[in-house]
Amino acid sequence: MAQKFILLTMIFLLIGCAQVLPPTPENVNKIFASQDFTFEFHPNNGVSESLSFRNDYLVYKSDQPTIRREITYDEVLLINDFIQTIINVHSDKQEAEFSSYYVVKNTAYKVTIVPEQEDYYFEALIKTLKLTDN
Repeated sequence: MAQKFILLTMIFLLIGCAQVLPPTPENVNKIFASQDFTFEFHPNNGVSESLSFRNDYLVYKSDQPTIRREITYDEVLLINDFIQTIINVHSDKQEAEFSSYYVVKNTAYKVTIVPEQEDYYFEALIKTLKLTDN
């Protein structure tokens, strides 16, 4: 009986994992279409931050208190433009070479984006969205 439970648990875990997709605009748009996704930034200092979007709400998580508020259409366009920009300058570096990277994901799909240029900072997006006091 315990073996069946373990087997079923393993199957559910495998099914529940997001499918990893290559970083293309089509794949990111597939994630955006769900209107329920998370955009994470993983800097090389190890302190990750994320923006989640659910039911017209934005949730910002960092080492500061979590912020949850409604999101405007203009902010959605800004975030979409930012993500599309970093996809366009994506590097094909191997995972071991990551200095910092972004992840766009929902429950079904996950895309990892390694920026080719360091001109595009998550911090600038956060400040533009007025999610920090700085």
